[in-house]
Amino acid sequence: MLDKLKKHYKNLFTTDLSQQSGFYWFLTDDSEPFGISKSAVSESELTLLQSMFNIYENDNQANIFSSQQLKWKSLLFDDELSTEEGFYRFVHFFSKQPITDYASFSEAVNGLFPEDAVLLLNRDLKSGVIIETSKQEFSETPYEALKDMLSTDFYMDISIYIGCYNSQLNRAKETYDREQQQFLNVRNHLMPKSVYTVADIVPYILLQSASPMADQTLTALVEEWREEDEETLKSIKVFVECNLNVSLAAKQLYIHRNSLQYRVEKFYDKTGIDVKQLKNALTVYLAILLIEQKERNM
Repeated sequence: MLDKLKKHYKNLFTTDLSQQSGFYWFLTDDSEPFGISKSAVSESELTLLQSMFNIYENDNQANIFSSQQLKWKSLLFDDELSTEEGFYRFVHFFSKQPITDYASFSEAVNGLFPEDAVLLLNRDLKSGVIIETSKQEFSETPYEALKDMLSTDFYMDISIYIGCYNSQLNRAKETYDREQQQFLNVRNHLMPKSVYTVADIVPYILLQSASPMADQTLTALVEEWREEDEETLKSIKVFVECNLNVSLAAKQLYIHRNSLQYRVEKFYDKTGIDVKQLKNALTVYLAILLIEQKERNM
């Protein structure tokens, strides 16, 4: 395989470890490092190389990490334990394209987040985490701005998932792995959105593990409505997502608030379920999500 790569990339292929700058470095199955000039590798070629070889990290690369990055890198990826306590929250991001220009990407992130935020990329270069280490009172949340900036400046299709507040560093790796896997498990079921939180993904996690009886019960609540009045179901879904605020939901639906109230009352008259009560609203909301999920899988 190396012979084929040498033949293809010619003098842009190297095994000289002194040539760190400007090269992508990988490991063969025999743990031999080799590099290919970044100028010679397209995005599709980089994706292919990453699927075939492990990324090589030598000791000199430690120089490009700050002390905080090295600390979190050890906590999350090197199984290092810590007895320290201190606020942190993970902002996970997932891209469809590899992030090849790390310097520009890092500069963009640092421009939106506080100085004490820590940026780490995963080995696949398509995902990573921004670690918030202090609570911030943002006048405008940077998460939507991050997605917009990456979409326009880097032409990247990226998803952002904000984790929960934490304080125990000895559980950082466990929390990081769990949150990342949670999002990936339900990612294909989520509706398009700039930023996701735990409240967005928990309903889908619950539906994935629902028993056959729970599935049947939820389906029966709204299955008839899906055929007769799908518009009412859509309205109720938005109503719940707007925290049962009629005015806000009507605005998002581009209808008069009286029209929304009529639909809510019509659903109550037909089913006996008053979605203006929180527990009823949550039940119907789960049922609607389940029906939508089934339709997407058909």
